[in-house]
Amino acid sequence: MIAFLIALRFLTILPIGRHIPVDSTLVVRSSKFYPLTGLLLGGLFWIFYRLAGGAFPVELSAGLLLAFWVLMTGALHLDGLADCLDGCYGGKNPLDRLRIMKDVHVGTMGIVGLILLLGLKFLALKQVLASPALVVWLFLIPTASRWTPVFMSAFWPYARAEGGLGQGLVQEMRKKELFWATLTAWGIVIGVAGWLGLGLMALQLGWSLLAGWFFSRKLCGITGDTLGAVIETGELAGLLFIAGVVPYV
Repeated sequence: MIAFLIALRFLTILPIGRHIPVDSTLVVRSSKFYPLTGLLLGGLFWIFYRLAGGAFPVELSAGLLLAFWVLMTGALHLDGLADCLDGCYGGKNPLDRLRIMKDVHVGTMGIVGLILLLGLKFLALKQVLASPALVVWLFLIPTASRWTPVFMSAFWPYARAEGGLGQGLVQEMRKKELFWATLTAWGIVIGVAGWLGLGLMALQLGWSLLAGWFFSRKLCGITGDTLGAVIETGELAGLLFIAGVVPYV
């Protein structure tokens, strides 16, 4: 139960588990609950949409839901994505890229990337919300995307020699946590959506492998920022999959 509270603490702004002392072992144990945390977030997104959709048209409801989506995660993953974009496209070598990623200021690539990501998320959300049959995916996208950092942490090394956010999770990730996170995420998504759910999880797996390969080349490993980036981009990939594929299957 404590590990679940820590997962909520790290992945949401919910005022839960703030009083619990945290060490690297507890951080790793909490990772098996990341997909469940995503499912809880999905439930909150669905409730918010039901309230907003009863008062506003689809376009405005999608915009409000996106704002609520960002609020509930504290924009933490968006910050990681912006740092990754600035570092990977601004640095000349792995050390230089890691140095740029640690800078508190956001550069041009980070700003442009966030604008594009949020704009595409809005358009995809509008498409999803326009069909009542697709709204159930609001539960499944956060569940699936929060499996990706657990998977990546199990197979790629930590990039920063001096340590940093995500070090404990990456360096001490165990097969036990990966197993339970995988069983939870894949079981829930496939159990609810069947073959389409399998397609969504396969997409997340492929995206994680591609991201891990990319960051290994650019940074010689992964960091907390890269884990946040893969969550955000994984959510976008999931939304595009639902908006572009599911209605025609």
